[in-house]
Amino acid sequence: MSKSEEADLNLLINSLSSKVYNSFKRSLNTKSEPTTKLKLLETVRKKKAFEKVPFIKKHKLTSLKFNTLKFDLFQELIDHLKISEEKYSDINLFNEFIELEVLLKNALYTKAKRKLNKLKKIAVEKCDFDICCLLQKKAVEFRLFNYDKGTNNFKDGVTELDEYIRLSKNLNSYKLLAEEICELHYQFLDKRIKNRDGLLNYNNNPLLQDVSSAESVLSVYFFYRAKSFIYMGDNDFNEGKRYSFLAYEYLNNNPSKYRDDFLLKFKALNNYLDSSMNLMETTPFEKIHPELLKLIDENEHRFSSITKSFSTIANDCLVLNYLWIKKDANRFLEIIPQIKENYNLHSEMTGPNFSIEVLLSIARMYFLKGMLKEANHYCVMISDKKTNPASLIISCGNILRIMIQHDLGDHQLISHLIHTSKYFLKSNERLFNLERSILNGLNKIKPYYPNAQKSLLFKELYLEISEKLDKAEDSILDKKIGILNWLKSKINT
Repeated sequence: MSKSEEADLNLLINSLSSKVYNSFKRSLNTKSEPTTKLKLLETVRKKKAFEKVPFIKKHKLTSLKFNTLKFDLFQELIDHLKISEEKYSDINLFNEFIELEVLLKNALYTKAKRKLNKLKKIAVEKCDFDICCLLQKKAVEFRLFNYDKGTNNFKDGVTELDEYIRLSKNLNSYKLLAEEICELHYQFLDKRIKNRDGLLNYNNNPLLQDVSSAESVLSVYFFYRAKSFIYMGDNDFNEGKRYSFLAYEYLNNNPSKYRDDFLLKFKALNNYLDSSMNLMETTPFEKIHPELLKLIDENEHRFSSITKSFSTIANDCLVLNYLWIKKDANRFLEIIPQIKENYNLHSEMTGPNFSIEVLLSIARMYFLKGMLKEANHYCVMISDKKTNPASLIISCGNILRIMIQHDLGDHQLISHLIHTSKYFLKSNERLFNLERSILNGLNKIKPYYPNAQKSLLFKELYLEISEKLDKAEDSILDKKIGILNWLKSKINT
């Protein structure tokens, strides 16, 4: 096993839900497996930082025997996970497809026909048209429509296959388009970026001209999701909010017991609430957030480790954004221990944009509370993530760090931070007039100036920035880190 894979067993075991872990543990007991295998499972589960040498010494194993034991445990766990406890999961659908193959190869055509009809019904409800294509190809290959009393014939079978191919292509086109726009919109999130045509031109895509072009429930969802990202990337949060809620509402109005819509609904509500709070609205959060928490609570028992991590970090982002708008630093201090624990447990399995937003949210709340060293610590963490696609967040973190250094009185570092911030902003095409004015203005304020002169310079910078912030497209920075209130607080101090 390569060094990069050495932690795979630890990651796999600690990602299991309690239900799956206990189920696998019971299966080891029933197989009369060696006690060392069970002990390895339990030790890794109990100790997040598993140490190989003490375990080998305690159980008197050679390195070779330990590696064999580890490999066997990993493989048995993978085999166990191939059987899902969720009746209509993708895994179980594939397993049943394999059963269909077995029936067909053994000429059990009547049973195969029944299973085929059952699986097609489930796959259509799940909008899994790729599986529908595989199933219908088998029906055509083995002429399964000739094994019951229906009126199906070969031509109808081929026509049905063509329909599934068309639906599959339609859905996959919308899925890919939505993900493409999602990835791109993180590079923008700012009306001031001049080359926004690459994002806005997606509105001219033939797939996004009318929702009637989307031919299945999930195609419609991804139509609305794609549209929401275009507008969110352009900071048109009213439209971003509207399309996000349309996506959520459409799934709610078109449910299916065969389809697990949790993640899709969660993402739509998350984007709705995120857009609302970018508009500095708090009422939508107070009204809709309980609905999102209920959605989590109702589905948490079947979360994968990835789903658990994503929903936890994304929800923490929403809560922290709400507290920032409300300026509720006391509530922040009550929940920050849990927020930190969540970040340590889940950030590596979450999209980089969410994890870095949590860091900025923590930094600015500590700053709001006047806990400057703590705020600076999280700004440093942000600056270390230079390759993160959410460059707006890194820009905000850089400027917030300079504000913190002013308040800490660490003026020796400020000049360096201003220089590196300018370089980063320019490299990422984000050195706009507002940011340039802030950085140049702060650079003029020297620690050895008399207080009256520093106050005058802060006042001049405050007036200059106030004027620039009157332009709506420049307000995003102030919403993120409260630069204007901070400058105002420095006048006559």
